[in-house]
Amino acid sequence: MVPKSVRIRALAILFSLAMAVTTGPFPLAETAAAIPLGTLVTVGNATVGNLSAPTGTTIFTGDMVTAAQPSLINFANGSRIEMTRAAANFAREGKTLVVEASQGLLRFNFLAGEQVKFDAGTYRFTTVGNSSHIGELGLNRSGQVVMTVKEGTLVAVNSATGAKTEVNPNNPLIATAQNGQGALLKGGRSVTDATKSFQSNALQGKCVVGGTEAYQVLGNDSNVIVIKGIWKLASGNYEYKVVDCTMEALKAAGASPEAASQAATVITAGTASGGTGITAGVVAGVVSSVGFGIGVHEATKSTSRR
Repeated sequence: MVPKSVRIRALAILFSLAMAVTTGPFPLAETAAAIPLGTLVTVGNATVGNLSAPTGTTIFTGDMVTAAQPSLINFANGSRIEMTRAAANFAREGKTLVVEASQGLLRFNFLAGEQVKFDAGTYRFTTVGNSSHIGELGLNRSGQVVMTVKEGTLVAVNSATGAKTEVNPNNPLIATAQNGQGALLKGGRSVTDATKSFQSNALQGKCVVGGTEAYQVLGNDSNVIVIKGIWKLASGNYEYKVVDCTMEALKAAGASPEAASQAATVITAGTASGGTGITAGVVAGVVSSVGFGIGVHEATKSTSRR
């Protein structure tokens, strides 16, 4: 016969094992998506995934946030990102905040020591050092990307070319060149590229080069670019490039020295702002200036934890 004390010890061990199975922590795969990153404050329409997101909604790792009007994400550590006409996915990789932006204007203020990676188009931006990082990122579905910073330094890597550059207050990254093949008429004032879906007037103030000719862009719709001037080329389909209106950029795009000089002079005369002055907001299609917290106090005072 087994002594009573032994039976009691055996039952105790079995009970403790059962409790370990039923009350032990969930596997990481089941909890990773539930890691909270911060809280949303919005003045208008914002969604998380497919759900409407009022002020107070908690943002978790893996969430896709879409904001038509200025919406602020306050992260748990005090950093923040303001989104306007923007969409981005947020996650954590260890201690690093990963922001996958697909469109719009994102203005950020990261506290000292915050490690961040931005994915935007073909670029990945990584914060450098332990300083604070303040700046803005603008991108659109045409592939244009602008990153500017007021404080801090980021390293930008173009995955398409492997090129690496440093972004700091004195050196913004402006990737706004466009190219394609479009139809034009001799004596006409436009070039049409049915394959494009430009944002309205996103190319205004740039220059377009076709053949050896170059002209200022007066405006554009989704697939038609209107020029200041008249094409002298024979009617047909041509490779074109939309670049900054500088002598260097125009010549590099194939414009003759005479055409480059004329197009660059038009900009210098003050008829439009040159491409070097482009802002992240312009690329993102956000005309009015917005800033951290602008209008946020007007947000609906409701909460949502989803």
